[in-house]
Amino acid sequence: MTGGFDRLLTAIEFERFDAELKSLDGSTQPAVPAGRLPEKGREPHTVTQHQERIWLAQQQDPDKVLRHAQVYRLGGTPDIARLARAVDAMVEALPELAMRYRFSDEGELVKSLSHGPDGTLEITKAENQQEAVSLVLSAQEAHWNSEAEPPFKVLMIFGGQEVILGLLMHRILEEVCSPEDVLRSLAAAYDSKVIAAPAPHQVKHFEPDFPGLAPVTWLRRGEGLADTAVFDFNGTPGLLATGDRLARRFGTLLEPVLNHTQVYSSSDHATLLARVGVRFAHFLCKLGGHERIEAIFPARQTGSLTDHCGGFARSDSFAVSIGRDMAPEEGERQVLSHLNAISRSEKHDNNALAADLPKVWIQRLADPKTIVPTDTLAFDRIPLPTYEARPDFELAVGFDTEGSAILELVTGQRIRRHAGSLVLDLFSEYLRNPENLSITTGKQLLQGESSCVSDAPFHTRQGTSLDVTAIQAAILQEFRDALAVADLTPDDDFFDFGGHSLVATRIIGRLLHDHGIEVRFNDLFGNPTAAGLARHATLVDGAGESAGNRNVEIRNGKASDAATPLALAQMSLWKIYSALGYREIFNLPFALDFLDPVDETVFEAAFGDLMKRHAALRTLYFETEEGDVLQKVVPVDELATYKWFWTSTESAGADRNAEAIYCFDLAKELPVRLRFLTDPETGRQVLSFLFHHLALDEWSVNLMMDELVEAYRARSLGVAPEWPDEPAPFQEFARKQVQSGVNARHLAFWTDMLGDAPRELVLFTNEPKLPDEPATDDCSVAGGWVEMRLESDVSEGLYAIAKENSASLFNVVYGAISAALQALGGLSDLVIGTSAAGRTDPDYFDTIGYFTTVVAHRVRFGDDPTVGTLIGNIKDMINGSMPFTDIPIDLVEDALGMTPGMDHLFDVFIQIHAQNKLNGNLPAPDGGTIAFRQVDPDKHESHLGLQFEVMEEVIDGNRAIRLLMSYQARRYSPAQVDAIRASVMSMFTQFSRGDASNMNISQLART
Repeated sequence: MTGGFDRLLTAIEFERFDAELKSLDGSTQPAVPAGRLPEKGREPHTVTQHQERIWLAQQQDPDKVLRHAQVYRLGGTPDIARLARAVDAMVEALPELAMRYRFSDEGELVKSLSHGPDGTLEITKAENQQEAVSLVLSAQEAHWNSEAEPPFKVLMIFGGQEVILGLLMHRILEEVCSPEDVLRSLAAAYDSKVIAAPAPHQVKHFEPDFPGLAPVTWLRRGEGLADTAVFDFNGTPGLLATGDRLARRFGTLLEPVLNHTQVYSSSDHATLLARVGVRFAHFLCKLGGHERIEAIFPARQTGSLTDHCGGFARSDSFAVSIGRDMAPEEGERQVLSHLNAISRSEKHDNNALAADLPKVWIQRLADPKTIVPTDTLAFDRIPLPTYEARPDFELAVGFDTEGSAILELVTGQRIRRHAGSLVLDLFSEYLRNPENLSITTGKQLLQGESSCVSDAPFHTRQGTSLDVTAIQAAILQEFRDALAVADLTPDDDFFDFGGHSLVATRIIGRLLHDHGIEVRFNDLFGNPTAAGLARHATLVDGAGESAGNRNVEIRNGKASDAATPLALAQMSLWKIYSALGYREIFNLPFALDFLDPVDETVFEAAFGDLMKRHAALRTLYFETEEGDVLQKVVPVDELATYKWFWTSTESAGADRNAEAIYCFDLAKELPVRLRFLTDPETGRQVLSFLFHHLALDEWSVNLMMDELVEAYRARSLGVAPEWPDEPAPFQEFARKQVQSGVNARHLAFWTDMLGDAPRELVLFTNEPKLPDEPATDDCSVAGGWVEMRLESDVSEGLYAIAKENSASLFNVVYGAISAALQALGGLSDLVIGTSAAGRTDPDYFDTIGYFTTVVAHRVRFGDDPTVGTLIGNIKDMINGSMPFTDIPIDLVEDALGMTPGMDHLFDVFIQIHAQNKLNGNLPAPDGGTIAFRQVDPDKHESHLGLQFEVMEEVIDGNRAIRLLMSYQARRYSPAQVDAIRASVMSMFTQFSRGDASNMNISQLART
């Protein structure tokens, strides 16, 4: 119980309250019944997957309101001291209400009880009911500190001659306790009865937004515009007349307007719900100018206080599509048929919502007396607005305490402040005279509405007021630049034009650095158009101040004596490289097959331009006598002294496979070898395009290929290329990063996540292990690879499910592979390695170098998630970790006491080569093109047990997906490799099904 009541009550009120407490202490009546649950221990408890998801959503967006608020006036003269003791008894019986959430020493999110006051009860006063409601709303809007504050709170407010109870419940409690459970438990404790443990609740999958288009677009506020301040001189001022973070509530008595001869009673609840709900959807169809609208009804008609469209919403609901020209009686029959079928069945399967239809939520208003059957406490509900995100329209139908039918309409944050009363008034008239009311205003306004009003779903966020038109223009320009699509429109989908996670990283960084516009990865993935993303943007102060200091000498290659340390990611690579004897394990053996003749001399000149432009391509790496590893740039005027290019004439007798395993001497040789060969079978030119990984990453490869095209174009015309700007040198980045040191908070993020992760992957538990081989480096990495090509319909199905779940193709592929491995090994927890761009500073977006960090994530399969849930979890996990990807995996392994280069946190690696630019065309001098295609390397080594490389390719305008899986022969037999391949291919096929999102992983594994 919260102490310090003398700060909240007057002296007289405090003395009276204190006297009541003391008198109760001497009472023989037990405040807490002997039969109630025993006090729980204060040791940490594990959290559920849903609680972890809610907690992560709150941490990522502290401004998001995830507290549900309800306010009740207590009838009669309640015993205040007894009520306070009842709150304490309830919290002791239901310890989830008082849990704190934190990371344990083992790096796992846990919940535990506080060792101090539980903080679940606050007693205060207000001048009147309006002020009391304002107190509750202020508490609802406040940020939640999960380590210090409980997810539940009772505000006991003395307002004049009445006592008002405010209940605040965070959505992290959804699975374990509902508002109905709280009221029942509080009443039981007040009556000295046993507090029954609530049954677990099945809840909706957490979604930050409400799907579907706007039911009535013209009633929405203009983007970035404030509502007009309209004063009503006929009554008292409304609560909180300004602000756009509130969802507002309106109500009216519902006279027997559906049928003038019929009077409804509480026994007609289902009929009333169906008739009014269907007609409200029909009304909005006409008001909004739609052909159809989807109405979502509650599947259960008893035991709920309703008002839970966002938080504490039950998963059992159903949707009915209502057409503009449909007879309302037909829609009514459909609703009642659903309700009758559900009443005869213990289980109910939700029908999927249509993403392209506007939606309205229909709720059932319940009298608290039907939920809490007690004579000692009378809960009179006080309707109030809410800071929780709500859809545009949510209509509740029910009966008041005197049996009169009533309507309550909640309008979401996107709707104009005064629109709710208008809609409710028009709807009441529509119910009375559906044929006589002409509703043409909506259609006319839709035709002439301002372009700044959008019908897309709305996500509220507190932040600087935005000029949405300017924000949209900036985002659109960054989309056009990054995707190289000059005529991209504000409504074009980023992913439909070749966007992927690397491009998203560039765009997000540019927006923040160049424009002061902050957007999050999940915002971009969920709203992949410039128009949609603009509504989720926040202006930030101090943007653009992170510009790095340019080191002109290094950039121009004039400082021949300048040596710099390796960047953190490079050093991580070097540790493994040295541990394996400086062999070819980190070669990047690209090869290009030229379908048309290419001028090798022009090609050499063009690539030479890139080497002059990017210092990383002309860098030496060496160890000092003191054991330091350094890198030194070769000055441009010394570049000719190094051999890095061979024509096909010079390569007679050379073999591409032998070239692929060439062992660089990085202290003396450049990390680049380009050798043209002649294919003996086709006679075509083939380029062995060999790099050492220390010099560049995948981002760099795509950047390099774009610039190579421009350089070849210029050199084929006999001129040097002209670049719009100079890229920042990689060595400057390395120096700055080493000087800054390791970010301890970022390192802790990974150690907390991976501290207790499983260290070994076992997929075939019932098969004998392969015989041990001699412990040599050659044996440990020896292996092979297999190729998997996906059929066109499977590839398109994977793109479709990615779009359906607002995810990337990588999220979907990652999910399918992890599900396939889970099905093989019966896994509950799987650690997977992947690469992250590592480019957190936009100054280096155009720099070639090795920025990529290898990171590891944990996939927990929990209670058999659906495909949609698994994809969403993976998306949130990867996107949520993006700000922390400057920490290479070896530092995490070292912090966890592992041996870097020898011990590994993961044995599976997944990487996507998005929009692979090693397939493309060079410009020919005659205006034609010189086509080239990537040749897959013959991999014979694998540093990990399993490595999946996903190739997303666009060839001649056709997109395709294929997979290269490399493996260690000492870990997997040929039969096991075949089993893994079959499981992965099967899971890809299952994921590509149109209904896959709603299917459980276990269902897919059995089919």
